[in-house]
Amino acid sequence: MGQEPNIELEGSDAPRETSGPGVPRRWKPTRPGEINSPSEMRWGGAFGRPGPDTGWALKLIRAADWDRSERPSEAEAVLATLVAARASLFGRAPTIHDVEVGLILMGLRPEDVPPVVAKRLAEERSRWLDISAHEHSKGAAFVGSLDPALLAASPNRIRTLLATS
Repeated sequence: MGQEPNIELEGSDAPRETSGPGVPRRWKPTRPGEINSPSEMRWGGAFGRPGPDTGWALKLIRAADWDRSERPSEAEAVLATLVAARASLFGRAPTIHDVEVGLILMGLRPEDVPPVVAKRLAEERSRWLDISAHEHSKGAAFVGSLDPALLAASPNRIRTLLATS
């Protein structure tokens, strides 16, 4: 906006230089529990095994083809916990292979498994679904009962192990 012709400006009205903000001090994390490097991240036990985007497991599970006749919402919750646990063992987001392993371990993929083993897995699944009804984190007891080496095995390796058991 231009200067009004009938208003006289004095020297004190002219813009003057001001000092800018000082140099910022270096920030240091001082909050308790602040994680500054991957080596400070606690894993296992009560801390669990966090992995990125474990919610993706639900999308993969809902897209997968499996028998949803026996308590589908509970089975889905237990399966999601199992899939997220397997993915976090590898430090990555869930994949369709994690879902496949979960379906095999829960007895929801009876193909390529002897009928006796398929029946045993179905009985175990029913028991774990009963237990999951009383858990805050559905399927935590089931995942905790599994050997991490079995959980990390490929779907074909798990089928082979089940066929020979």
